[in-house]
Amino acid sequence: MKQIKVFVLTFALWTVCGMLSKILFLTCYSSLMGEADISDYIAVLWNGAILDSAIAGYLTIIPTLLLIVSLWYEGKVLQYIGNTYFAIVGFITAVAYVSNIGLYGYWGFPLDNTPLLYLKTSPSDAFASLLWWQWIVAPAGIILISIAIYAAFAKTYSRIIYGRKGTVKDSAMPATRMSWHKALRSLGYSMLLIVLGASLIIPIRGGLSTGTNHTGTVYFSENIRLNHAAVNPVFSFFEAVNHQENIATKYRFMDDGEATKIFSSLTHTQLRANAEKHSYNVVIVCLESFSKYIMTESGHVKGVTPNLDKLSEEGVFFTNIYASSFRTDRGLVSVLSGLPAQPTMSVMDMPRISTSLPSLAKTLAGNGYDTHFYYGGDTNYSNMKSYIVGTGFNAITAENDFPAEKRICKWGVPDHFLLENVLDDIKKAPKGKAFFKAIMTGSSHEPYDAPYKSGMIPELNAFAYADNSLGMFIDGLKKLPVWENTLVVLVPDHFGVYPPEIDNYKPWRYEIPLILTGGVIKEPRRIDTLGSQVDISATVLGMLGLDHSDFIYSRDLFDDSIPHFAFFSIPDAIGAVDDSGIIVYDNTSNKLIHSEGTDNAMQTLKAKAYVQKLYDDLAARQNKTAK
Repeated sequence: MKQIKVFVLTFALWTVCGMLSKILFLTCYSSLMGEADISDYIAVLWNGAILDSAIAGYLTIIPTLLLIVSLWYEGKVLQYIGNTYFAIVGFITAVAYVSNIGLYGYWGFPLDNTPLLYLKTSPSDAFASLLWWQWIVAPAGIILISIAIYAAFAKTYSRIIYGRKGTVKDSAMPATRMSWHKALRSLGYSMLLIVLGASLIIPIRGGLSTGTNHTGTVYFSENIRLNHAAVNPVFSFFEAVNHQENIATKYRFMDDGEATKIFSSLTHTQLRANAEKHSYNVVIVCLESFSKYIMTESGHVKGVTPNLDKLSEEGVFFTNIYASSFRTDRGLVSVLSGLPAQPTMSVMDMPRISTSLPSLAKTLAGNGYDTHFYYGGDTNYSNMKSYIVGTGFNAITAENDFPAEKRICKWGVPDHFLLENVLDDIKKAPKGKAFFKAIMTGSSHEPYDAPYKSGMIPELNAFAYADNSLGMFIDGLKKLPVWENTLVVLVPDHFGVYPPEIDNYKPWRYEIPLILTGGVIKEPRRIDTLGSQVDISATVLGMLGLDHSDFIYSRDLFDDSIPHFAFFSIPDAIGAVDDSGIIVYDNTSNKLIHSEGTDNAMQTLKAKAYVQKLYDDLAARQNKTAK
């Protein structure tokens, strides 16, 4: 029977589509697969077929219903519905395949719901990273794949059901006009299709056992890149969308008593006994995508950050600091609110939670400070504005506050214009009133279109430009009377992006500089205390002699009694560093991806307890604000 043939072909073709997307992915990223050979690539297809068939099961449900109807009705309407379905679903899957390939080079993990956050808050910024050729290749790829899928499904479907021409006149075959044996046959095939449709639950679930399919089902290798290649991007996207709100049930690794005990051993919220009260002005500069790797001290590249190198020698240089995560929306909250980044969500996109957080701006505003946030881009991006306003900033200067002739880059206003604006505001600041300025730079964000010519490759040129702009800003600030009473904090917003195609599971990627400078720093120091971005809040407040007990994750890096610990995360993995070593743990496969040191089991337990208590905290905040 032709309907049964179409059912089998539809399921098989959707499965093949998923497998072909993997071949395309492996072709594009073969350089990232290490020493993988043809047998590894075959293993990617074989293991990945589990999720390919799961998606095939989902996408065959509606065609199955249409096939059942076609046993009783063969009008044009039914054909139009089928063609429309394959056109829409073909386009959606094409977007997923192309997006997965395009974004993996930047983010290093399979497609999830992260792009939705950026698209719904600021679509223009979401596409700002694309290079000119990507604007051509990506749409072309989507169109070609969409057409191929439509041709494979809609035309095949129509030709088998309606004959070689694939068209039909509008005519119905009600059962009352059928011969009894034809109606009986249609009824029999209808029942068979119902059974076959119901059987789709098997590939959708991944079998008949109690466990169901998830992204980690296809993980098979110690090489995380091969595991990522095996993931069906349509599946991983909808899995992330479906589970994004389950805060209270995420990461239940141990009973609460054990998690609380371990978590308590990793935190310290008391004000230092020797902390003195001060009213320093505070300026925090978050440097887009910077890392220790591009500083001369690292030895990897030279001459890119001469100003940052110089400031590290003049001020207090914390040499053992880790970034909290991989994107600005995660890192900025870590810096300003002392909140660790989460592996499956972005608090900045959840105003109900983000505005309940403690923040440097809120604390300093409560102590008489004027608070101002500066960004050369669109503050609607990632719901940044709701977080900034909701956590105590009195004023915001962003892209639209600058004249059009200064908004010349894809990410808005170049750094030197932005920092000149901050300097002008500081010059006009009322005397006798302390200020807090938080600055988010943007020119070193991909696509690295900085207005600067250093002769370096685009990435390093952008970093050199940002460093040059920073140097001019600090030099200008040094000439002002407020310099002597000002603390300047320099820190990247998240982990480094250079060199290209860095493995997210290499711990050195998270190593970032933290530099304190300004007139209040009287002598240079190098401090090797282990910490992370979340410790900036308590460290700054400790220098001001202000209570920081609300910042439960943040520790004063000048306090010798704090536990030495750092936590970081990416989707869907967590990392922990202590004096005994470092681990990176993948939650999808439930495996250690990277480990160094003498007590990896305890480090893993610390990371699990830490993220469990973090999600407890966020769930409690969500429930509290909902009442």
